[in-house]
Amino acid sequence: MKKIGHAWVGLMALYRLNFLKSGFNDYYKKQVDKFMDFFDKHKDAFVQGAWFPDSVISDNLAGAHTYKLKFPESESEKSKAINIKDRTPSHLSCQSLIKDKARLNKKVYNQYKYTLPDRCEALSHSIRDMILIQKKEPKGSDIMFNDDQITLYFLMLSHYIADAHVPPHSDARDFYDPSSIHPDMEKHWDKEILKYYVYDNDREVFDYDVKGVPEVKEKKKDSFEDSFLNKALKILEQRKWNPTDKKLPGTGNVKIYDYLKAVCLVSYVMSTEFIPLSMSKSEYNKLEILKEKPYLDKLNELSPHVFADAIDSIALVWLVTWDKYNKLKEEIAKKKEEIQKSKNKKGK
Repeated sequence: MKKIGHAWVGLMALYRLNFLKSGFNDYYKKQVDKFMDFFDKHKDAFVQGAWFPDSVISDNLAGAHTYKLKFPESESEKSKAINIKDRTPSHLSCQSLIKDKARLNKKVYNQYKYTLPDRCEALSHSIRDMILIQKKEPKGSDIMFNDDQITLYFLMLSHYIADAHVPPHSDARDFYDPSSIHPDMEKHWDKEILKYYVYDNDREVFDYDVKGVPEVKEKKKDSFEDSFLNKALKILEQRKWNPTDKKLPGTGNVKIYDYLKAVCLVSYVMSTEFIPLSMSKSEYNKLEILKEKPYLDKLNELSPHVFADAIDSIALVWLVTWDKYNKLKEEIAKKKEEIQKSKNKKGK
Protein backbone atom coordinates (compact mmCIF):
# COMPACT_ATOMS: atom_id res chain seq x y z
CA MET A 1 0.00 0.00 0.00
CA LYS A 2 0.96 3.63 -0.37
CA LYS A 3 1.00 6.41 2.22
CA ILE A 4 -2.74 7.24 2.30
CA GLY A 5 -3.77 3.58 2.24
CA HIS A 6 -1.56 2.70 5.19
CA ALA A 7 -2.94 5.55 7.27
CA TRP A 8 -6.56 4.75 6.38
CA VAL A 9 -6.39 1.05 7.31
CA GLY A 10 -4.64 1.97 10.57
CA LEU A 11 -7.32 4.49 11.53
CA MET A 12 -10.06 2.03 10.63
CA ALA A 13 -8.36 -0.70 12.69
CA LEU A 14 -8.43 1.62 15.69
CA TYR A 15 -12.17 2.09 15.40
CA ARG A 16 -12.69 -1.53 14.49
CA LEU A 17 -11.58 -2.39 18.03
CA ASN A 18 -13.99 0.16 19.46
CA PHE A 19 -16.81 -1.41 17.40
CA LEU A 20 -15.97 -4.95 18.51
CA LYS A 21 -15.46 -4.30 22.21
CA SER A 22 -19.18 -4.60 23.06
CA GLY A 23 -18.76 -8.35 22.55
CA PHE A 24 -15.58 -8.60 24.65
CA ASN A 25 -15.38 -9.57 28.31
CA ASP A 26 -14.76 -6.87 30.94
CA TYR A 27 -10.99 -7.38 30.89
CA TYR A 28 -10.64 -6.82 27.15
CA LYS A 29 -13.16 -3.98 27.16
CA LYS A 30 -10.85 -2.17 29.55
CA GLN A 31 -7.84 -2.95 27.38
CA VAL A 32 -9.59 -1.49 24.31
CA ASP A 33 -10.62 1.61 26.27
CA LYS A 34 -7.03 2.14 27.40
CA PHE A 35 -5.78 1.61 23.87
CA MET A 36 -8.31 4.08 22.43
CA ASP A 37 -7.40 6.67 25.07
CA PHE A 38 -3.73 6.18 24.27
CA PHE A 39 -4.21 6.65 20.53
CA ASP A 40 -6.87 9.36 20.63
CA LYS A 41 -4.30 12.13 20.95
CA HIS A 42 -2.05 10.65 18.25
CA LYS A 43 -4.45 10.23 15.30
CA ASP A 44 -2.82 13.00 13.31
CA ALA A 45 0.43 11.01 13.36
CA PHE A 46 -1.02 8.13 11.34
CA VAL A 47 -0.07 9.33 7.85
CA GLN A 48 3.53 10.14 8.69
CA GLY A 49 4.10 7.34 11.21
CA ALA A 50 2.63 4.52 9.15
CA TRP A 51 4.79 5.64 6.21
CA PHE A 52 8.12 5.67 8.11
CA PRO A 53 9.07 2.11 7.03
CA ASP A 54 9.15 3.43 3.44
CA SER A 55 10.12 7.08 3.86
CA VAL A 56 12.79 6.84 6.57
CA ILE A 57 13.81 3.25 7.30
CA SER A 58 13.49 2.19 3.65
CA ASP A 59 13.89 -1.50 4.50
CA ASN A 60 11.43 -2.14 1.66
CA LEU A 61 14.52 -1.81 -0.55
CA ALA A 62 15.98 -4.87 1.20
CA GLY A 63 12.77 -6.90 1.06
CA ALA A 64 11.59 -6.51 4.66
CA HIS A 65 8.04 -5.68 3.48
CA THR A 66 7.67 -8.94 1.63
CA TYR A 67 7.64 -12.70 2.00
CA LYS A 68 8.25 -13.73 -1.59
CA LEU A 69 6.82 -17.16 -2.40
CA LYS A 70 6.59 -19.32 -5.51
CA PHE A 71 5.59 -22.83 -6.38
CA PRO A 72 8.94 -24.61 -6.88
CA GLU A 73 10.15 -25.35 -10.37
CA SER A 74 13.78 -26.51 -10.31
CA GLU A 75 15.03 -29.52 -8.36
CA SER A 76 16.92 -27.16 -6.06
CA GLU A 77 13.74 -25.22 -5.28
CA LYS A 78 11.78 -28.43 -4.74
CA SER A 79 14.34 -29.70 -2.23
CA LYS A 80 14.03 -26.49 -0.17
CA ALA A 81 10.26 -25.97 -0.54
CA ILE A 82 8.03 -26.28 2.51
CA ASN A 83 4.38 -26.72 3.36
CA ILE A 84 3.07 -23.71 5.25
CA LYS A 85 0.59 -25.41 7.54
CA ASP A 86 -0.50 -22.23 9.32
CA ARG A 87 -3.89 -20.92 8.23
CA THR A 88 -5.61 -17.56 8.50
CA PRO A 89 -8.50 -17.15 10.97
CA SER A 90 -11.94 -18.13 9.71
CA HIS A 91 -13.31 -14.57 9.97
CA LEU A 92 -10.90 -13.29 7.30
CA SER A 93 -12.39 -13.44 3.81
CA CYS A 94 -9.53 -13.25 1.28
CA GLN A 95 -9.22 -17.02 1.36
CA SER A 96 -12.82 -17.29 0.13
CA LEU A 97 -11.70 -15.73 -3.18
CA ILE A 98 -9.32 -18.61 -3.90
CA LYS A 99 -11.04 -21.01 -6.28
CA ASP A 100 -8.64 -23.93 -5.90
CA LYS A 101 -7.97 -24.06 -2.16
CA ALA A 102 -5.92 -27.24 -2.59
CA ARG A 103 -3.15 -24.93 -3.78
CA LEU A 104 -2.79 -23.69 -0.20
CA ASN A 105 -1.52 -27.17 0.67
CA LYS A 106 1.13 -27.24 -2.03
CA LYS A 107 4.77 -26.74 -1.12
CA VAL A 108 6.12 -23.24 -1.66
CA TYR A 109 9.63 -21.93 -2.04
CA ASN A 110 10.65 -18.74 -0.25
CA GLN A 111 12.83 -17.36 -3.01
CA TYR A 112 14.64 -14.52 -1.28
CA LYS A 113 14.31 -15.32 2.43
CA TYR A 114 12.58 -12.01 2.98
CA THR A 115 11.49 -11.13 6.46
CA LEU A 116 8.03 -9.56 6.79
CA PRO A 117 6.72 -12.09 9.39
CA ASP A 118 9.94 -11.76 11.42
CA ARG A 119 9.68 -7.96 11.32
CA CYS A 120 6.14 -8.05 12.73
CA GLU A 121 7.14 -10.43 15.52
CA ALA A 122 10.13 -8.24 16.43
CA LEU A 123 8.10 -5.01 16.46
CA SER A 124 5.42 -6.59 18.65
CA HIS A 125 8.02 -7.68 21.20
CA SER A 126 9.68 -4.26 21.08
CA ILE A 127 6.37 -2.51 21.82
CA ARG A 128 5.75 -4.86 24.75
CA ASP A 129 9.18 -4.04 26.18
CA MET A 130 8.71 -0.30 25.64
CA ILE A 131 5.41 -0.36 27.55
CA LEU A 132 6.95 -2.39 30.38
CA ILE A 133 9.82 0.06 30.70
CA GLN A 134 7.44 3.01 30.55
CA LYS A 135 5.38 1.53 33.39
CA LYS A 136 8.51 1.08 35.51
CA GLU A 137 10.52 4.26 34.94
CA PRO A 138 9.55 7.62 36.51
CA LYS A 139 8.73 10.59 34.32
CA GLY A 140 11.83 12.37 33.11
CA SER A 141 13.96 9.26 33.17
CA ASP A 142 16.56 9.22 30.39
CA ILE A 143 15.75 5.63 29.50
CA MET A 144 11.93 5.82 29.53
CA PHE A 145 10.10 5.47 26.23
CA ASN A 146 7.42 8.10 25.65
CA ASP A 147 3.96 7.72 24.11
CA ASP A 148 5.10 9.18 20.79
CA GLN A 149 7.76 6.50 20.38
CA ILE A 150 5.33 3.71 21.26
CA THR A 151 2.76 5.16 18.83
CA LEU A 152 5.33 5.16 16.05
CA TYR A 153 6.13 1.48 16.62
CA PHE A 154 2.44 0.56 16.55
CA LEU A 155 2.05 2.44 13.25
CA MET A 156 5.15 0.80 11.79
CA LEU A 157 3.74 -2.58 12.79
CA SER A 158 0.47 -1.75 11.01
CA HIS A 159 2.45 -0.95 7.85
CA TYR A 160 4.03 -4.41 7.64
CA ILE A 161 0.76 -6.17 8.51
CA ALA A 162 -1.08 -4.28 5.76
CA ASP A 163 1.65 -5.11 3.23
CA ALA A 164 1.27 -8.82 4.01
CA HIS A 165 -2.30 -8.57 2.68
CA VAL A 166 -1.20 -7.05 -0.67
CA PRO A 167 -0.89 -9.96 -3.14
CA PRO A 168 2.25 -8.74 -5.03
CA HIS A 169 4.14 -8.45 -1.73
CA SER A 170 4.08 -12.25 -1.45
CA ASP A 171 4.65 -13.15 -5.09
CA ALA A 172 8.22 -13.84 -6.24
CA ARG A 173 7.40 -12.55 -9.71
CA ASP A 174 8.50 -8.95 -10.27
CA PHE A 175 5.32 -6.92 -10.63
CA TYR A 176 7.04 -3.59 -10.03
CA ASP A 177 9.67 -3.05 -12.70
CA PRO A 178 9.23 -3.12 -15.65
CA SER A 179 5.75 -4.40 -14.83
CA SER A 180 3.51 -1.74 -13.25
CA ILE A 181 0.97 -4.16 -11.74
CA HIS A 182 2.05 -3.57 -8.14
CA PRO A 183 2.25 0.27 -8.23
CA ASP A 184 -0.93 0.50 -10.32
CA MET A 185 -2.82 -1.54 -7.75
CA GLU A 186 -1.68 0.67 -4.87
CA LYS A 187 -2.23 3.87 -6.87
CA HIS A 188 -5.82 2.75 -7.49
CA TRP A 189 -6.36 2.28 -3.75
CA ASP A 190 -4.93 5.67 -2.70
CA LYS A 191 -6.89 7.44 -5.44
CA GLU A 192 -10.13 5.91 -4.16
CA ILE A 193 -9.46 7.03 -0.57
CA LEU A 194 -8.64 10.59 -1.64
CA LYS A 195 -11.75 10.63 -3.83
CA TYR A 196 -14.10 9.91 -0.96
CA TYR A 197 -12.44 11.10 2.26
CA VAL A 198 -11.78 14.61 3.54
CA TYR A 199 -8.01 14.90 3.61
CA ASP A 200 -5.73 17.89 4.18
CA ASN A 201 -2.76 17.49 1.83
CA ASP A 202 -0.74 20.26 3.46
CA ARG A 203 -1.03 18.94 7.01
CA GLU A 204 -1.27 15.29 5.90
CA VAL A 205 -4.23 14.50 8.14
CA PHE A 206 -7.78 13.23 7.68
CA ASP A 207 -10.80 15.10 8.97
CA TYR A 208 -12.95 13.15 11.42
CA ASP A 209 -16.70 12.87 11.90
CA VAL A 210 -18.50 13.14 15.26
CA LYS A 211 -17.52 9.55 16.07
CA GLY A 212 -13.86 10.30 15.44
CA VAL A 213 -13.75 8.20 12.25
CA PRO A 214 -12.28 9.56 8.95
CA GLU A 215 -15.03 11.63 7.34
CA VAL A 216 -16.54 10.88 3.93
CA LYS A 217 -16.98 13.94 1.71
CA GLU A 218 -20.57 15.20 1.86
CA LYS A 219 -20.87 15.47 -1.93
CA LYS A 220 -19.57 11.92 -2.41
CA LYS A 221 -21.76 10.08 0.09
CA ASP A 222 -24.19 8.76 -2.51
CA SER A 223 -21.55 7.30 -4.84
CA PHE A 224 -19.56 6.00 -1.84
CA GLU A 225 -22.12 3.22 -1.55
CA ASP A 226 -20.60 1.58 -4.64
CA SER A 227 -16.97 2.11 -3.65
CA PHE A 228 -14.86 -0.92 -2.72
CA LEU A 229 -13.94 1.01 0.44
CA ASN A 230 -17.55 1.02 1.58
CA LYS A 231 -17.84 -2.65 0.62
CA ALA A 232 -14.84 -3.37 2.86
CA LEU A 233 -16.57 -1.61 5.77
CA LYS A 234 -19.78 -3.57 5.07
CA ILE A 235 -17.82 -6.84 5.21
CA LEU A 236 -16.46 -5.82 8.60
CA GLU A 237 -19.93 -4.97 9.89
CA GLN A 238 -21.06 -8.53 9.11
CA ARG A 239 -18.34 -10.31 11.06
CA LYS A 240 -17.05 -10.29 14.61
CA TRP A 241 -14.24 -11.92 16.57
CA ASN A 242 -13.42 -12.23 20.23
CA PRO A 243 -9.93 -12.27 21.81
CA THR A 244 -10.97 -15.06 24.20
CA ASP A 245 -11.75 -17.44 21.32
CA LYS A 246 -9.04 -20.12 21.28
CA LYS A 247 -9.52 -20.56 17.52
CA LEU A 248 -9.12 -16.85 16.83
CA PRO A 249 -5.50 -16.78 15.56
CA GLY A 250 -6.24 -19.44 12.94
CA THR A 251 -4.92 -22.98 12.62
CA GLY A 252 -1.36 -23.50 13.86
CA ASN A 253 -0.69 -19.84 14.64
CA VAL A 254 1.07 -19.53 17.98
CA LYS A 255 3.11 -16.41 17.29
CA ILE A 256 2.43 -13.25 15.30
CA TYR A 257 5.14 -14.61 12.98
CA ASP A 258 2.95 -17.65 12.23
CA TYR A 259 -0.13 -15.49 11.69
CA LEU A 260 1.61 -13.25 9.14
CA LYS A 261 3.16 -16.21 7.35
CA ALA A 262 -0.36 -17.65 6.90
CA VAL A 263 -1.58 -14.29 5.56
CA CYS A 264 1.32 -14.18 3.08
CA LEU A 265 0.48 -17.66 1.81
CA VAL A 266 -3.10 -16.60 1.06
CA SER A 267 -1.82 -13.40 -0.59
CA TYR A 268 0.51 -15.40 -2.82
CA VAL A 269 -2.15 -17.84 -3.99
CA MET A 270 -4.53 -14.91 -4.60
CA SER A 271 -1.82 -13.25 -6.67
CA THR A 272 -1.42 -16.35 -8.85
CA GLU A 273 -5.15 -16.28 -9.54
CA PHE A 274 -5.14 -12.56 -10.30
CA ILE A 275 -2.17 -12.95 -12.66
CA PRO A 276 -2.12 -16.65 -13.70
CA LEU A 277 1.18 -18.49 -13.64
CA SER A 278 0.52 -19.42 -17.25
CA MET A 279 1.03 -15.79 -18.23
CA SER A 280 4.57 -15.21 -19.46
CA LYS A 281 6.87 -12.54 -18.07
CA SER A 282 6.76 -10.61 -21.33
CA GLU A 283 2.95 -10.60 -21.15
CA TYR A 284 2.56 -9.37 -17.58
CA ASN A 285 5.32 -6.79 -18.02
CA LYS A 286 3.10 -5.09 -20.60
CA LEU A 287 -0.16 -5.52 -18.69
CA GLU A 288 -1.91 -2.32 -17.54
CA ILE A 289 -4.45 -3.53 -15.00
CA LEU A 290 -6.21 -0.16 -14.66
CA LYS A 291 -6.89 0.09 -18.37
CA GLU A 292 -8.00 -3.46 -19.11
CA LYS A 293 -11.53 -4.01 -17.83
CA PRO A 294 -11.27 -7.72 -16.87
CA TYR A 295 -8.33 -6.95 -14.59
CA LEU A 296 -9.82 -3.75 -13.20
CA ASP A 297 -13.01 -5.68 -12.42
CA LYS A 298 -10.98 -8.39 -10.67
CA LEU A 299 -9.06 -5.74 -8.72
CA ASN A 300 -12.30 -4.12 -7.55
CA GLU A 301 -13.59 -7.56 -6.56
CA LEU A 302 -10.61 -8.47 -4.39
CA SER A 303 -9.97 -4.97 -2.95
CA PRO A 304 -12.80 -4.97 -0.35
CA HIS A 305 -11.53 -8.27 1.06
CA VAL A 306 -7.89 -7.15 1.10
CA PHE A 307 -8.81 -3.98 2.99
CA ALA A 308 -11.25 -5.65 5.38
CA ASP A 309 -8.75 -8.40 6.23
CA ALA A 310 -5.89 -5.92 6.66
CA ILE A 311 -8.00 -3.83 9.05
CA ASP A 312 -9.00 -6.87 11.12
CA SER A 313 -5.44 -8.22 11.23
CA ILE A 314 -4.03 -4.88 12.38
CA ALA A 315 -6.74 -4.59 15.04
CA LEU A 316 -6.07 -8.12 16.30
CA VAL A 317 -2.27 -7.86 16.37
CA TRP A 318 -2.43 -4.43 17.99
CA LEU A 319 -4.70 -5.75 20.74
CA VAL A 320 -2.52 -8.84 21.34
CA THR A 321 0.59 -6.63 21.42
CA TRP A 322 -0.99 -4.10 23.79
CA ASP A 323 -1.98 -6.92 26.13
CA LYS A 324 1.39 -8.69 26.03
CA TYR A 325 2.92 -6.68 28.85
CA ASN A 326 0.00 -7.60 31.12
CA LYS A 327 0.43 -11.28 30.34
CA LEU A 328 4.19 -11.10 30.83
CA LYS A 329 3.73 -9.28 34.12
CA GLU A 330 1.41 -12.05 35.34
CA GLU A 331 3.84 -14.79 34.26
CA ILE A 332 6.78 -13.09 35.98
CA ALA A 333 4.80 -12.54 39.19
CA LYS A 334 3.78 -16.22 39.20
CA LYS A 335 7.36 -17.34 38.59
CA LYS A 336 8.68 -15.11 41.38
CA GLU A 337 6.08 -16.57 43.73
CA GLU A 338 7.18 -20.11 42.81
CA ILE A 339 10.85 -19.22 43.39
CA GLN A 340 10.05 -17.68 46.75
CA LYS A 341 8.07 -20.77 47.82
CA SER A 342 10.99 -22.97 46.82
CA LYS A 343 13.38 -20.82 48.87
CA ASN A 344 11.06 -20.96 51.87
CA LYS A 345 10.97 -24.76 51.71
CA LYS A 346 14.74 -24.97 51.55
CA GLY A 347 14.98 -22.55 54.47
CA LYS A 348 12.95 -24.89 56.62
